[in-house]
Amino acid sequence: MRVWRRLSGALLSVLAVLALVGCANAQPGVVAYVGNTRITEKQLERVVAGVSATLQPGQQVSTEAVVNVMIHGALAERIAAERNIPLTDAAREAVIKNSELAGLLAVPDARPIAFDIADQQIVAQKIGADAYLSAVRSMPVTLNPRYGVLDPDRKLIREGQSGSLAKPVIPAQTP
Repeated sequence: MRVWRRLSGALLSVLAVLALVGCANAQPGVVAYVGNTRITEKQLERVVAGVSATLQPGQQVSTEAVVNVMIHGALAERIAAERNIPLTDAAREAVIKNSELAGLLAVPDARPIAFDIADQQIVAQKIGADAYLSAVRSMPVTLNPRYGVLDPDRKLIREGQSGSLAKPVIPAQTP
């Protein structure tokens, strides 16, 4: 019995240390890490403001969608670097200029998101969609829990799920 208590105490200590180590990469102001690349809240805010400037009155940009695109843009850049695929501004503009997203190119703060979208398309075309998705699955991505829960295979934020440790309080029904 004593051995079990010692063993369980040791296991709890190890789990606590592992939990803290898992948070070691988390820094305030960071939305996500794609490998050692940081996507910061300042970058996200700038891009959201830039994209918002291109919308019609009454339209809104989804922060979740922007985070997803920024993560996949960073993934595409890493895959391109590993496979020696050039990603030039000219190639990016060629992908975007004849699409519905062309307006993003004219707004400096929206331009990075347009390039992130283009990078994904360029890399997927060069290596094939299946190879691209396989490479995405193998890359490390850490999402700040404030922005939700990341699907480990697709590297997209799961809709309707929170990364928060707190559970929302459900208001009591009044009779």
